[in-house]
Amino acid sequence: MTIARRSILDVARLAGVHPSTVSRALHRADLPVRPETRRRVMAAVERLEYRPSAIARGLRLRRSNTLGMLVPDITNPFFPPIIRGAEEAARQRGYELVLCNTDDVPERETASLRVLRERQADGLLIATSRMADATVAALRRERFPFVLVNRGSRVAADLAVEVDNERAAEAVIAHLVSLGHRRIAHIAGPLCTTTGAERAAGYRHAMKVRGLPTHGALLAEAEAYAEVTGHAAATRLLRASPTAIFAANDLLVLGALRAAREAGLRVPRDLSLVGINDIPLVGLIDPPLTTVRVPQREMGKIAANMLMAVLENEPIARRQVLLDTTLVVRGSTAAPAAAGRRIA
Repeated sequence: MTIARRSILDVARLAGVHPSTVSRALHRADLPVRPETRRRVMAAVERLEYRPSAIARGLRLRRSNTLGMLVPDITNPFFPPIIRGAEEAARQRGYELVLCNTDDVPERETASLRVLRERQADGLLIATSRMADATVAALRRERFPFVLVNRGSRVAADLAVEVDNERAAEAVIAHLVSLGHRRIAHIAGPLCTTTGAERAAGYRHAMKVRGLPTHGALLAEAEAYAEVTGHAAATRLLRASPTAIFAANDLLVLGALRAAREAGLRVPRDLSLVGINDIPLVGLIDPPLTTVRVPQREMGKIAANMLMAVLENEPIARRQVLLDTTLVVRGSTAAPAAAGRRIA
């Protein structure tokens, strides 16, 4: 048996109001509807199991109720919680999220953006990482709604959600110094990214104020946020005989752990390791990783809600949100066992 689809007229008749009042109660938070009237409308919607037509509403409002999201590497465990947070926030407000993986390649980013625009995405969440970004510049010129995720912006008008990277680096160095480390190396993320540049700047500042060395032999830039590039960077840094290595993310630390084992070093007895992000399972490796926890899911939710606020013409309290991080101390850090050690 086919069940007839309920219409807005059915809801209006049951609630005892005009159809335009139903439309205002359901879709127009900016227009006044008395609380008692809204309650009657919502009760009628529930009783009739009325579901508004997303297509019809999209045509009426010239929106598709779709958010596009660009991420640089879907295989990086850091991004799925951000995506999940954004998706949850979107669905709570009747939007769907369409995901595009760009591999941080400009040509793929441009192609993905074209696809999202052709499919009439209402706005974009951009988690790709490069600071000199032609994509963002073009969106600014076109006044197309977007929010930057896990990256900052020097343009005050941009909407962005990131963590306080310099403060996170300060917490790491303070922890290592409290254990007795003085010769601390840093594996920086790509310095063309905001996370790489800000975490490296935080490392340099935290070391400088404590009078500790930050010369070139103790800092290596990784070509990408990946285990293999972390291994290559750590192999170079070990020639300078650090007692600790702080890496700009957890994948880089996993590479540093492999390099340490290949050099015959025990972690944390001979070398302490610290990362950032607290991606899944780093607490289960041997030894469990000391790292800085980033509120990934919250980041995605806040960014999606900011974007939808723009689309719905709602006020935004802060255009650039800086979230706090938490140092999680586990088994990969300890007091240095010996001074003067040298790696051949």
